[in-house]
Amino acid sequence: MRARTSTLFPVVLVAVLAALTFWLERLVQGPDGLAQRRAPDVPDFVIENLKATTMNAAGEAEYSLAATRMAHFQASDTTEIDAPRLVQWSGDAPPVRVAAERGTVTGDGKEFNLRGHVVITRDAAAKHPELRVETSYLQVIPDAEIARTPEHVVITSDGSRLEGVGMEFNQASRVLVLRSQVSGTYADGRARQ
Repeated sequence: MRARTSTLFPVVLVAVLAALTFWLERLVQGPDGLAQRRAPDVPDFVIENLKATTMNAAGEAEYSLAATRMAHFQASDTTEIDAPRLVQWSGDAPPVRVAAERGTVTGDGKEFNLRGHVVITRDAAAKHPELRVETSYLQVIPDAEIARTPEHVVITSDGSRLEGVGMEFNQASRVLVLRSQVSGTYADGRARQ
């Protein structure tokens, strides 16, 4: 089943997170540019209560990332994030929020995985009701502008509910595909106005 949808989640936030990870890794390296080798299960840096915001040229917030803990592991060149909370603001569009229990980012920033209770919410606005997507796992590939999961997904908006197993969202084409066991109910929000 294919459905067109408005912005479902901020793929660009993953790029911001990857850049932050790259910057932090360079920050902890010594003057010779070489970081000390550590055991695979020992992080080379940890940040507690992380809060970072990216601003646009006009000084307005574009993206923010908050997490209770972020740890980088040099041996695998991955970053683990506890309780990530991402927000994207885009002009007059309502904010998009992403929350999960934990996340992992590859060192090259080419893949971002969210695990646990993953919730993506587009806030309500004058012409758009709140949109909410829930799943237990989400893989984001920023360069391809793709987000997908093989897991169960529930999408709700204005009394309507769509669910299925397996989902892929292509940000560039704005196409959402549910792979199997698709079911849903549609509530015409205009009738309640």
